Amino acid sequence: MNISYPDLPVSRRREEILEALRFSRVVVVVGETGSGKTTQLPKMAVELARELGQEGRIGCTQPRRLAATSVSRRVADECKVEIGKEVGWQVRFTEVCSKETKVKFMTDGILLAETQGDRELRQYDTIIIDEAHERSLNIDFLLGYLKQLVKRRKDLRVVISSATLDAGRFSEFFEKCPVVQVEGRTFPVEDVFLPGYESESLREHVLRGVEYVTDLDPDGDVLVFLPGEREIRECADLIEGQGFFNTEAIPVFARLSLADQERVFAPSGKRRVFLATNVAETSLTIPGIVSVVDSGMARVSRFSPSRQVQSLQIEMISQASARQRRGRCGRVRDGICVKLYDEEALEMASEFTDPEIRRSALSGVILRMLSLKLGDLREFPFIDPPGPRAVNEGWETLEEVGAVVKKSEARLTDTGRTLSRLPLDPRLGRMLVESERRGVFEEVLIIVSGLSAMDVRERPQGKEERADERQKEFLDHKSDFGVFLNLWKGIEDFRGEKGKLKSNQLRRWCEKHFLSYRRVREWLGINSELRRSFQKEGIKGKGIETAADVYAEVHKSVLTGIPRQIGVWDKEKRIYHSVGNRQFAVFPGSGLFKSKRALWVLGFELVETSRLWARKVAEIDPKWVEEVVPHLCRSKYHSPYWNEQQGAVYGTEDVLLGGLTVVEGRRVFFGRVNPKMAFEVFVREALVDGKMRGNNLVTQNLAWVKETILGAERKLRRVGYLWNEVAAYDFFFERLPVATNTTKQFYKLTEKPEDAGKLMVRFSDLIWEEDIEDRLRLFPDVVEHGGREWQVKYVSDLESDDDGLTFEVGIDELAIFPDYLPSWGVPGILEDRVELLIRSLPKDWRRECQPVAEKVSGFISMWEDWEPQGHLGEALLEYLREKVGRNSLEGFEASRLPQHLRPKLRVRNEMDEVMAFGEDVWAIKKKLAGELRARREAAANEEWEMTGGEVWSFGEIPVEAQDGIFPGLVDEGNTVGMRAYLEREEAAESHRAGVVRLFLIEHAEHCQYVRKNFPLKMAGRFMLSLLPKETLEDFIRVSAEGGMKKIARTEEEFGESSAIGRGEWYASAEKVAGAVEGMAEADGRVREWMNENRQDRHLGEVVTQLEEQREWLLRPGFGWLAGFDRMQRYQRYFYGIEDRISRLETQPLIRDEEKQNQFSPLWDEWMILWNEYPEAVRIWEIGWMLEEWRLQLFAPGVPHMGKVSAKRIQKALEI
Repeated sequence: MNISYPDLPVSRRREEILEALRFSRVVVVVGETGSGKTTQLPKMAVELARELGQEGRIGCTQPRRLAATSVSRRVADECKVEIGKEVGWQVRFTEVCSKETKVKFMTDGILLAETQGDRELRQYDTIIIDEAHERSLNIDFLLGYLKQLVKRRKDLRVVISSATLDAGRFSEFFEKCPVVQVEGRTFPVEDVFLPGYESESLREHVLRGVEYVTDLDPDGDVLVFLPGEREIRECADLIEGQGFFNTEAIPVFARLSLADQERVFAPSGKRRVFLATNVAETSLTIPGIVSVVDSGMARVSRFSPSRQVQSLQIEMISQASARQRRGRCGRVRDGICVKLYDEEALEMASEFTDPEIRRSALSGVILRMLSLKLGDLREFPFIDPPGPRAVNEGWETLEEVGAVVKKSEARLTDTGRTLSRLPLDPRLGRMLVESERRGVFEEVLIIVSGLSAMDVRERPQGKEERADERQKEFLDHKSDFGVFLNLWKGIEDFRGEKGKLKSNQLRRWCEKHFLSYRRVREWLGINSELRRSFQKEGIKGKGIETAADVYAEVHKSVLTGIPRQIGVWDKEKRIYHSVGNRQFAVFPGSGLFKSKRALWVLGFELVETSRLWARKVAEIDPKWVEEVVPHLCRSKYHSPYWNEQQGAVYGTEDVLLGGLTVVEGRRVFFGRVNPKMAFEVFVREALVDGKMRGNNLVTQNLAWVKETILGAERKLRRVGYLWNEVAAYDFFFERLPVATNTTKQFYKLTEKPEDAGKLMVRFSDLIWEEDIEDRLRLFPDVVEHGGREWQVKYVSDLESDDDGLTFEVGIDELAIFPDYLPSWGVPGILEDRVELLIRSLPKDWRRECQPVAEKVSGFISMWEDWEPQGHLGEALLEYLREKVGRNSLEGFEASRLPQHLRPKLRVRNEMDEVMAFGEDVWAIKKKLAGELRARREAAANEEWEMTGGEVWSFGEIPVEAQDGIFPGLVDEGNTVGMRAYLEREEAAESHRAGVVRLFLIEHAEHCQYVRKNFPLKMAGRFMLSLLPKETLEDFIRVSAEGGMKKIARTEEEFGESSAIGRGEWYASAEKVAGAVEGMAEADGRVREWMNENRQDRHLGEVVTQLEEQREWLLRPGFGWLAGFDRMQRYQRYFYGIEDRISRLETQPLIRDEEKQNQFSPLWDEWMILWNEYPEAVRIWEIGWMLEEWRLQLFAPGVPHMGKVSAKRIQKALEI
């Protein structure tokens, strides 16, 4: 290696630095930005090693991979060696080194990983920790490790290098080691404080700062520091829109696409305003900056141990960061730094940025320390030891993922030892370990490697919509983790199409889908490295889709790593509730953001900005939680109850994780979780409440005693005063073992008669009062009357309709139940009923019945041995008339009696359904008359009902079979049946249809002929086209009826009429067709007149009346309902309408109105009936009577059928 030093500030301090390293094994070098410390310190270490004869390596750590690789190339160039030989580098998954490598640049994580295999770091003579001011977890861990290591290795030297550092504190940490200060190479910088106005937004404030420096120097490049990507884009849009001369705004942040990164460093003929996050403070040096505009804000990641939330809050930067930002200008010429805050705010800011260990989760650090056997974290020499809450959270995380037995023991499990050897966060490692067990290792490996890399998707400014459209194929609206699988499949499919894939082909495919080629390659590399790491652990994984439910098993595996990051949707508050009383929303970038809200979700990370967001979200089943992390769940048992089917006490188990109920309402055997409470429930519900199934002497006896006492309460209206439930509980509590809580246990305890006898309760054991047997005899459960027994039920409930006593009667017994029997009730209420009936009399009559008690006693004594044959009221009136000598005595007001003294009747059917209930027996019988009738009809049809006939096989069918039973055929469509009716007219109409249908079946071929050649002419066919399609079939059937002449009742009659009908059928059809033709022609003229006069103020009402008449005449089925005799003359009704119209032209309108006034009341009354009973044959006939009467009234010149009048119609309506 050729060691030479360019003219840099640090080179001028070479001798001082080397001298410090000769006499101290730890040196702190504080070099301002641009001093050259990063590239020159490694060469000084090589020079010193040569001097001391050491042959080990010089290890140089950098916090970022980009810096490690770029600095190594710079040093190799200066030393005129090939990269990878004397100077090399190593970052995650990539190493460019050889045996010859003397200077090795690496990320701090690589050096930490090396401590696992080489605890003494013997390959290194000197270790340089660069950019130590960033105080990342890795840096702090290395510093503490090196502090211990230098005590063991006397030959090891350590250099701590940074641009801004609390040198004194680090010197104290390393036992007052020397500090070398190196000045920077800068031009003068002017500081300007430009605080914001009260109503000024951030982007307006930034614009004001840019305008300020533009006025001073319109050509120099400007670097603006902003807290985040969103603020950068807003300010870029505003600046671009201001029209600064020859100026472009360029965003700079970590997620920039490769093309946008190249744009930052590419030369440009324009003045540039760079809008950057704090990535440009130290990690990225943008050349040519003249001015800096510092917003004074940065988005800082902080972990809250109490809430387990990683928040990204916008905070005021530290004084050290302010100096770093200021140092980015004044490198090419005099600069200006505009601070968008006041000087007081800067003075109040913290001196240094909080180290990452003070604001991060510590689980990975603790795990690594345990695996390295470095002792308790709380005793490790950190410069800034983490708080106890953060340490405790780290232990809890390891316990969650099963890496430690218990946090108090600090002992690794087998899973923990595996996780400690993996180059992964413990949570991610736990996911992969679980996935192998579940058969989804390949899928979860893809996801974990994707989570370990930066998001491969890009959304370049100005191309957001195109990017979203191209990436739409990768979305998964149930799971953001599924996006990784879809992206991977997309890459694999492209590889499959292209065979052996070249890098430029993959690059073009990535560009097409707006994916970062560099990050995709990184993802692929991480995946391969992780696979090798797991293979070393003996985990080879299983093929894709080996699990039965891939989605479930993948997300269960993910859940094992982040079990507390679940949430349940609150519909009212429209937010997710999470563990530890947290609330979060789905991040807008998630595929689930615009989808229907899943009830339960899992979020890979909870990040707090303006609110708490869940990123990388997936829909889950909450039951998975208990399955994958049972050690974190707790069960809550409640609501014990007796399960009759299982014969045991069961209860409800809710499984909770951190306050969230993941399994709700699961049935559990309560005898296992709380035997004492289960025993109490067993006694209370199974025994005393009588819910235990099976026959057992003890339970049968208890049920009888209980029901007897409860019945006594109802009868005596003492509900709640006789049954001693507490005594029942105590009886069994004292005699049964506490462990008894199942039917099986109880039956075993009572299987011997002598054991059962000890548990037999008596009536007197469980009743509050004694000596009530005599009173109970007055309230029998059965009333004997007329040689029959009638059941009585008692209710004592003032709010119930059946309060008091009720006779229970089956519907088949209703006809013979005495109407008067309920009025007498039972002996226990008779005295009260009689007294209150007497007191309900009018005052004058009531006075004559004094003394009432004497009258009551006398009446009861008189009837004591007699069975009543009439109503109580009638018997009582008769008795009182005789006693007071007044025949006019009458008028009890029974309604004044209280509800419980007014006996009722309840009628039930065979299904125990209540058919009727009330006090008035006669009204109930009237109400159920239809039901009784239907039952009678059903009984009759057991004899008469037949179906499926195609020939006459019914024998002789009488018009009336027996009193009130009328049999008739039934038209079943393709067959004919028979049944009985209770209405003569209904039976006749059904029989008519059935006979005609049987005729049509017998002459099916001729029926086809008639149908095809039905003799309608043009007018008739036109009208037919306007009517329902079934109308022609009605004409065919009614024509057949006309041809048969007679509706047969026997097989012989049917044979004769069928033969006649075959020959006369077509002739009848011609008569029907002629009627249709006539009505069609007349109807056409009627419709024409109605259309002409519809709007006439005098005739409009007539038009309405005629439309109603036409609707009735042409209603569906009119052709069949009219019958042949009426149908062959059907045109008369339309001729009548024409006659009425012609009379309107020659007579005063008042004449027509007078006739309508006569007709309308009967028509309206009939229409109500017809709408209510459209199938009733008797009502049809009244309709025809009305039409004939209408002809008489409005068209006396048109012949009508039969004798009709208003009186006849009115009488017919009284049905």
